[in-house]
Amino acid sequence: MDIGTILALVISGGVFLYTIFRDNTKDTDELLTRVSDLETKQAVQESSMVRIETDQNKMRDALTKLENQIHDLDVKIEKIITILEQKQ
Repeated sequence: MDIGTILALVISGGVFLYTIFRDNTKDTDELLTRVSDLETKQAVQESSMVRIETDQNKMRDALTKLENQIHDLDVKIEKIITILEQKQ
């Protein structure tokens, strides 16, 4: 083996070791940023879901009240119709 081959093997071995043990802080910082963004989005979505559930409950209560009022009006209209039919 000549000196060029040995030098190439040493350089390639050094590069191989560098890729294995290199500083991964850039990758770690990027991953931490992505995880932070995901956690923020999750918190916002949970907050939105709670708000939507609250609004839905309020709408359900309002709908129930409207249904009761419509039923009361229907009963009153039936009474008025009955009175008018009796007068005729």
